[in-house]
Amino acid sequence: MKEVTGRISILEGKVSEHDRIFDMGCRKMDKENKNKIFFGALIFISLPLLLLLGSSIACAAELTPPLPGALTYIDIGVEKAYEMVEGNPEEIILLDVSTEGEYNAEYIPGAINIPLSDLEKRIDELDSSKAIIVYCQSGGRSRTASETLAQRGFIAYNMEGGINAWKEKFATSTSTPKPTQTPAPTLSPAVATATLTPSPAASPILTPTPAPEGERRRIPGFEAAIAIMILFIFTLFMLLRMRGE
Repeated sequence: MKEVTGRISILEGKVSEHDRIFDMGCRKMDKENKNKIFFGALIFISLPLLLLLGSSIACAAELTPPLPGALTYIDIGVEKAYEMVEGNPEEIILLDVSTEGEYNAEYIPGAINIPLSDLEKRIDELDSSKAIIVYCQSGGRSRTASETLAQRGFIAYNMEGGINAWKEKFATSTSTPKPTQTPAPTLSPAVATATLTPSPAASPILTPTPAPEGERRRIPGFEAAIAIMILFIFTLFMLLRMRGE
């Protein structure tokens, strides 16, 4: 009887040891699964956040004008130059760096003339608190002038193509752009014979309202990036708490 009882005790001890080992293995597997879930969720949340932040930074770099002292300038087209001059003329200087003779022959209305050869000695005539759009005949001399202005701390934009590109689309002191002729559409017989009924009231013409200065300088996607960052921090906190358990 004692021998049987001893054998039962030995068997119970082996079963207990087996259960303990099995329980440790389950806990280890559970911890490994939690680690996999944690790192998987971390990667899943981090990738969209990094992509959004990258696009926001790229967009901000494109929209942000050069800062005074940045030793750089921005090339812009004639459409962008026209938009800047018409939208905020009080804060823009339109600078013609052609010779005096070229300027007298043809210039963009509202522009002032400082030839490139005189720019260094007459640079104090320019208001450094305003952005300067520089142009010449074709864009070569204006690029050199823009570099000089940027090195002296001005916010400079070089208008590519110069006045030659400008007068193809906008008026100068001596010319106006030719209107683009659109060919008349050809109507089918069924459409041509149809009776057109005018609408009772004409749709009002909507005039775009310029955005306030604060909104124009706002970085696109910034609010979304902040929201995702908050979500990321909250999710990371929950995952760390789950991992600790």
